[in-house]
Amino acid sequence: MTQKDQVKVMRAGFKIIRADVQNLVIKFKDKDNLHWKTLQSDFKSKAALQRGMETLLKMQLFIED
Repeated sequence: MTQKDQVKVMRAGFKIIRADVQNLVIKFKDKDNLHWKTLQSDFKSKAALQRGMETLLKMQLFIED
């Protein structure tokens, strides 16, 4: 997804999320935060990080980068 595409999606009200596997955190962007910010950071393993991503992606306004 290009930066231009991300801006269009965020203006429509969506939050874009990304798993940072190295640091075990989920980062996000939205219309108020145009740069990546930490959304969740309390994961103990990569599997827990993936479960957190899956939970967020089930919600309507979250999409994955």
